[in-house]
Amino acid sequence: MSLPVRTDARISFFTFLTASYLAVFVVCSLLLYAISRHLIAESARAFDRDDVRYDSLEYAEILHNNPSGQWLAEEIAIEHNPASTLFAIRILNPDGTIAYAASQPADLAFPGGWQVRRTDRPPPAAGCREVYIPAYHRYLQLCTTWLADGRILQVAKSTKREHRQKRIVRSIVLSFLTFASVFVIGTSVVLMLLTLRPIRNLTALMSSIIQTGKAEPAVSPARSLIREFDTLSGCFNQLLTKNTALIRAMEDTLDNVAHDFRTPLMRLRSVAESTLALPETQQSREMLTGTLAGIIEECDIARLQLQNLLDVRSMESGVVKLDVRPFDLRATLLEVVDLYSVLAEDKALTLSFDAPDVPVLIEGDQARLSQVFANLLDNAVKYTKRQGRVDLCLVAHPDHVLFRITDSGIGIPESEHALVWRRLYRSPVARSEKGNGLGLSLVKVIVEAHGGAVELRSSLGKGTTVSVTLPLTPSRTQFA
Repeated sequence: MSLPVRTDARISFFTFLTASYLAVFVVCSLLLYAISRHLIAESARAFDRDDVRYDSLEYAEILHNNPSGQWLAEEIAIEHNPASTLFAIRILNPDGTIAYAASQPADLAFPGGWQVRRTDRPPPAAGCREVYIPAYHRYLQLCTTWLADGRILQVAKSTKREHRQKRIVRSIVLSFLTFASVFVIGTSVVLMLLTLRPIRNLTALMSSIIQTGKAEPAVSPARSLIREFDTLSGCFNQLLTKNTALIRAMEDTLDNVAHDFRTPLMRLRSVAESTLALPETQQSREMLTGTLAGIIEECDIARLQLQNLLDVRSMESGVVKLDVRPFDLRATLLEVVDLYSVLAEDKALTLSFDAPDVPVLIEGDQARLSQVFANLLDNAVKYTKRQGRVDLCLVAHPDHVLFRITDSGIGIPESEHALVWRRLYRSPVARSEKGNGLGLSLVKVIVEAHGGAVELRSSLGKGTTVSVTLPLTPSRTQFA
């Protein structure tokens, strides 16, 4: 059977993780670059603006001392601005004509012209403003100052500082993006090895189980340096081990159940065929009656086995409701002991029952609890060798009762103490006797449904002791 996975419509987690991290780094880098460009532009232009204001104050002072502008021309001539700096200065007469103008470069592409007469336009307002020069892709800081004699001084300047700093930031961002890309890819590879590798191992294992239907109980978990993934792998391995053990126990039990059913069915068929082959006489009629009685008995045994299996399943799922009523536990146990006393005598077993002399009243499902004690006593008698002992004890406490059954039977290995409570599990040492592995699981389910607890102590070849603790009045939430 193939897995219903559409790999063509999905991307791998590695690709998604790498792309996501790269997208985050790229978006953050671009955002940082845009903010840095804006801050650099504002800072550089503010610096140029302050520089132009300072030059305007200096040049205005020179014109105040030398209105002819000769000193100003000499000052401009001796100043040496870097070749990358855009610089311009001019003096406008009150009528708008240009009294003096100079620029670097000489053919500065100022919008409207720097040395063009402007008599047709109103005089410019005092203050500083920015003028964009498309030919140089730069902003020129223009400062206009009104002189005391009515003339207008205009100074414009733009250094290369903004472009230079933007170029540095661009290089840094590109270097960061390159480093981030390499870092993200490397980190993704490491994460893939740490996370995706155990996931892929588990996926491959589950795919193999689904396709082949086979799972080994001792599968090595997919180890990971990440604790959570390592824990998940370990839990998956434990779950797989338990499921495999349960499946094997179920297969073994089903084989035993099939054998238990096959034997009485073959016996029924053989007896029926033998009876039908007899001639019709009074004796044959009597034999037929006996045969029918035997058939009914064998059917009852088979029905009981099936009912036990259904009861365990129903009680585990909470379908069966308990009929909780007050009853005398001591009298119920005496009935069970009397029922098995004949079997104990057949095996020459010593069967003793130690209980209070007065009734022990509790609340519970009498029929279900009788089934519990009958199963425990049946196991004790069945797995105790001839001339052995089976001792039963009932102790009443203020809030609970304790029932204990001890036998000198074959015992149970300590490694199987937790397994015997599982449905359909049968210990290898107990397979010499008939059974289906449902007795103890049914005992545990019924006792816990009453709010009680069951405990087992046993050693191989040294007998078994089972203790059942029941509250006098179980919680009603157990039966909701």
